[in-house]
Amino acid sequence: MTATRGRTGAPTPASRLASRLLRLGVCASAMACTDPRARPAPPAIEILIPALTVHSPGVIAASVVAHDLAGMDSLHVSVQSPDPRLQGDSLYLEPDTTDVTLNVVWTVPGSLPAGTRIALYAKAWNLIGFAASDSVILTSQ
Repeated sequence: MTATRGRTGAPTPASRLASRLLRLGVCASAMACTDPRARPAPPAIEILIPALTVHSPGVIAASVVAHDLAGMDSLHVSVQSPDPRLQGDSLYLEPDTTDVTLNVVWTVPGSLPAGTRIALYAKAWNLIGFAASDSVILTSQ
């Protein structure tokens, strides 16, 4: 302790500077630990559709919107129903983009019984490997 005190017992300018730097370093370290950082997360995805009922015959028109700041990898969209004429899926590769809006249209065949449930599924993957999905259930009239 004698090296940091002068002849009068008062702290030397060098020890005062060292003390201030030490306090500044401790404060900076504490702030770095509490700094909110972006954590890896799945992409945001949503199926947008104007109505939850469809006519037979008719069409299903929907938009699938996906977003991820890490970058989009791919988007899988499918339609499922008890009628094999209204089933299908597609895989879209979306390299080098952070926002995707995909408009899809499926033809609803005639003679589909009223009350038939039709499911739309969408799943998006980002470049990190996380995935998110959305689904909508429609009813035929």
